[in-house]
Amino acid sequence: MRKLAIIGAGVAGVSVLNALLENAYYADCKIVIYDQQKTFGTGLPYQPDDEHLLINQTADTMSLIPEDPLDFVKWLEREKGVADGSKKHFPRTWYGEYLKEQLKKAVKAIEPTIIHEYVLNVRAEKNGKYIIKTASTSERYDIVHLCTGHLPYQDPYQLIGENKYYYHPFPLQENLPEIPPKARIGIIGTGLTSIDIMRFLTSQNKGYKIQFFSRTGNFSLYREMESELTLHYLTMKNLNRAKKEHNGYVPLEMMKEWFYLECFSNEIDVKELQVLYGKGTKEQLKKQLINKNPLSKLQTIIYKFDPCLPDFLQALTVEDKKAFFSFYEPLFNHFRTPMPKESLRSLLALWDSGKVDVATGLQNVEVTDSGFDMILAHEKGMHVDYLINATGHDFSMEPSLYQTELINQLIDQQLVQSSEFGGIQVTWPNAEVISPKYGQLKGLYAHGQLIKGTQYVNSARAIMLRAYQVVDEAAKEWAQKNVQTD
Repeated sequence: MRKLAIIGAGVAGVSVLNALLENAYYADCKIVIYDQQKTFGTGLPYQPDDEHLLINQTADTMSLIPEDPLDFVKWLEREKGVADGSKKHFPRTWYGEYLKEQLKKAVKAIEPTIIHEYVLNVRAEKNGKYIIKTASTSERYDIVHLCTGHLPYQDPYQLIGENKYYYHPFPLQENLPEIPPKARIGIIGTGLTSIDIMRFLTSQNKGYKIQFFSRTGNFSLYREMESELTLHYLTMKNLNRAKKEHNGYVPLEMMKEWFYLECFSNEIDVKELQVLYGKGTKEQLKKQLINKNPLSKLQTIIYKFDPCLPDFLQALTVEDKKAFFSFYEPLFNHFRTPMPKESLRSLLALWDSGKVDVATGLQNVEVTDSGFDMILAHEKGMHVDYLINATGHDFSMEPSLYQTELINQLIDQQLVQSSEFGGIQVTWPNAEVISPKYGQLKGLYAHGQLIKGTQYVNSARAIMLRAYQVVDEAAKEWAQKNVQTD
């Protein structure tokens, strides 16, 4: 009997399990799931926490059922009494409940073995099998899916371990309640995580003075309601045709032309939108709320393009890919990574009231007996009593104290190698791990943030769809291999 392991039971792990359930090839596999009890079925992002923390995607983009994009919307109506929730943002913890329900159904059908322990070590054997070790177990497997979830947060000022510094603040309900009333709290970063932290802190009604710190002081925009449009240029048909004409690659200039043609055909002036909204300043955020917003069409193009985006990136040469990430990706990501509209309204209201402020030009942080001195480039430094990290994830895949023991082991023993564009190197679209020591590792698959540099899009639905494709393609490959062996 073949043995298959899933390491991690968040979005990717649940999706792999669902995909295994639907593919008859795996019916005779012994399946084992590894994950700690606390995040079993939710992963870190969707574990129980305060309901002010919202999913940054609308409900109609969060289904874990490939053939039913509205499955989560239906769950909201059934379990939470929410009608017409398709285009709304809901608490992360609600999505965690949905994930747990999905996992419970799959576990009941497949009856896998569940080991509630951290995986400490994965070792490749010469016979193509893998040894997985925890503190108390050691098992051999034919197939392993790495669904390890979020990579560690950055810590740019190396403050981990300092008193009153929250390197990894989630879940907020557990980690932040002890902050005393009227404290001056600094948040490093202005991304979507920082907005969640702000909403949680202000909901406590403890008179906190909240100060955001970053190099630019720029925030994400919010997503408008999608427009009704169809893509005609940024399509897989165009991509596959161009790959045949250019020896398997497509020039970045050609992709840019398709993008501008897509915008032109929908009467979108990209350069004007870049001037009006391209930095996410306070003035631009207010303008987006007030104006009848032309951003909706641009955001719709980007949203509809998301499923194809990884394939487009993989069709670029290395030099073109470097050019994309250096010159275009920051602005592209600014327009494609929106915050919920109600979060933006909260930010602006608190900012105008003086309960929240934003400091730019952050250069360094100095630890003092009473907190932290924030060193700024163009103005007098500021002092905060507590400091919360919201700088985003570190995709560099270097061995460090921030990584889990498993990830450090995989890097140290050369089972994985870093991708220049984030995460580890894998084949595409099968997501098999590429090792600097062993080459392509048949039967070892990676998912989610671990393959950020290859997959790029890491929404729940994108991770789910990739999991199904990986599981199905692996079944075809393994079945063909068995036929050839026979």
